[in-house]
Amino acid sequence: MTAADVLAALVQALREEGEALAAGDIDRLAAIADRKEPLLQSLSAHARAADLPRELVQQAKALNDRNALLLAPRLAATRARLEFLRQAGGAALYGANGQPVALSPGR
Repeated sequence: MTAADVLAALVQALREEGEALAAGDIDRLAAIADRKEPLLQSLSAHARAADLPRELVQQAKALNDRNALLLAPRLAATRARLEFLRQAGGAALYGANGQPVALSPGR
C-alpha cells in the first residue's frame, strides 16, 4: 500500500468518524479509532508531506478539524461531569482496570 493509498484510507476513516460523532455512535467510533491508529503510524513512518497528494492532505485536515468541532462539546461536558464528581468529595472514581483513581486538583 502506497502512502497515498494510506492517506485515502485515512480520509475515508475520518469521514466515517464524523458520521459516527454526529450520530453519537460510540461503538462505531471505537472501531474507527482502531482502524485509524495503524494508518496514522504508517503515514508517520513512511511518508513525507511532499510525497502525498495535496488534495487528500487538505481533505484529511478539513475532516479532522470538523471532527474536532463535533467532539469539543462532548469533551467539555465530560470534563464538567468529572469536575463535579471530583468536587463532590469522597466520591470514588475508578480507572479502566477497576482500581480507584485519585484525581489531582485542576484535572
